[in-house]
Amino acid sequence: MPALQTLLSLLFVSGLIHLTSETNLLPEPGSHPGMCPNQLSPHLWVDAQSTCERECTRDEDCAASEKCCTNVCGLQSCVAARYPSGGPAITETGASCEGFQCPQQGSDCDIWDGQPVCRCRDRCEKEPSFTCASDGLTYYNRCYMDAEACLRGLHLHVVPCKHILSWPPSSPGPPETTARPTPGAAPMPPALYTNPSPQAVYVGGTASLHCDVSGRPTPAVTWEKQSHQRENLIMHPDQMYGNVVVTSIGQLVLYNAQPEDAGLYTCTARNAAGLLRADFPLSVVQRGTARDRASSVLALAECLPDTQACVGPSTPYHVLWRFDPQRGSCMTFPALECDGATWGFETYEACQQACAHGPGDACALPAVQGPCQGWEPRWAYSPLLQQCHPFVYSGCEGNGNNFESRESCEDACPVPRTPPCRACRLRSKLALSLCRSDFAIVGRLTEVLEEPEAAGGIARVALDDVLKDDKMGLKFLGTKYLEVTLSGMDWACPCPNVTAGDGPLVIMGEVREGVAVLDANSYVRAASEKRVKKIVELLEKKACELLNRFQD
Repeated sequence: MPALQTLLSLLFVSGLIHLTSETNLLPEPGSHPGMCPNQLSPHLWVDAQSTCERECTRDEDCAASEKCCTNVCGLQSCVAARYPSGGPAITETGASCEGFQCPQQGSDCDIWDGQPVCRCRDRCEKEPSFTCASDGLTYYNRCYMDAEACLRGLHLHVVPCKHILSWPPSSPGPPETTARPTPGAAPMPPALYTNPSPQAVYVGGTASLHCDVSGRPTPAVTWEKQSHQRENLIMHPDQMYGNVVVTSIGQLVLYNAQPEDAGLYTCTARNAAGLLRADFPLSVVQRGTARDRASSVLALAECLPDTQACVGPSTPYHVLWRFDPQRGSCMTFPALECDGATWGFETYEACQQACAHGPGDACALPAVQGPCQGWEPRWAYSPLLQQCHPFVYSGCEGNGNNFESRESCEDACPVPRTPPCRACRLRSKLALSLCRSDFAIVGRLTEVLEEPEAAGGIARVALDDVLKDDKMGLKFLGTKYLEVTLSGMDWACPCPNVTAGDGPLVIMGEVREGVAVLDANSYVRAASEKRVKKIVELLEKKACELLNRFQD
């Protein structure tokens, strides 16, 4: 009898297992909206290198926008929930997003399983509008910042952009005085370890694009595929997008490559010191049917044919490389039939070789650090920010966007030139300015934060000496750094010019409600030995008291 009960129990359990595998049971309470990647396509699985470390047992172990899915390690990991192409459809219940609020910054309402849900924004405008955020990073535009806030489940707001006034100097000193950068040195903008190189894979193959960047602090990496639409899809680490996954180390892996996957994949790396964007061309070719276009040099007319004689696209998903005059390089376009022949190239390299004449603009290249160990301070031009910035060069495998000084970088690249500002004219000479001021200090600027909308800003000063202090008690408190409010500043030509020079400055200003303030009439000059000595003499002789008596 016990044996019969055991057999019945086993049959009952087996039946449950069979029932579960053959039918779609209702989701457990607490399950998250969306589907796992392999539920959309049997070819899509969670990449081991990306997310096998984020183990889970159920959806509740993951973020609200994630599902607990099977990975290639034989375990389960948290990954972004996927939705059928075209997005969730509205069901017969007539569910609507009207009146439904999404409290998380960067999220929008969508309909899933007949219910309104909040989904993180994953498409942003392609036009740059650089935005400095409260997390210390610079974003390509405001939409990118909102999307990042949603993925991280926090709130970010726009802050004034910082000007970091530190290593390296605008021009390097003699070779024997060039110090090797140390890990605790100033923040450094992102730079690539190696130059991006074009890749070509066969249909059905796997491609791997690695955006290997240096920088201090460690840059955050996102990817996007360039398209002719107004918005690009932003791809974040530890996420899957169809047959594409971005790993935690900034590597983009594309599985089961199809012709329409060919194109320019752009890596964006950002940190508190700057922003870098680099294009990685990927070509997808058919086995045995690729045309050997690179073997012959084509005429310019074939690179830029008369499009009025063209029809197409020949097939919905057939894309080829063509020269884009606006970009000055090759891009993917739907294949066109021109005068009975298909216009385009199978690979990026064939297109560039035939149509992109000349060496190209070195200033448009990304900054490349290189893999060697001979650290040197160099300068590179950022076409996005339209300015030169410092980076660390390893001594090998760089590119043309590599200059020994800021001056040589600005001479070679299109840095916006503005008419020189007139020298700031002081309202009073040194003695009268000293007597009218509440404080007089000698210090070095560490950073300046501009607030153009408020015609002001903040300057942070490392104090070398306190010459006069009537209201703040800087010496008594042992203050090492002073934050000075800048009032009424025209940042096109600031007066006093707190951004000029890297050496110590004599700074005199007022104290308003316990805050040090500089305005257009404040005294700011280089701290020469003669000038500091003069101030000390005036204070020792109590010249201000004599001046006040004379005025009375």
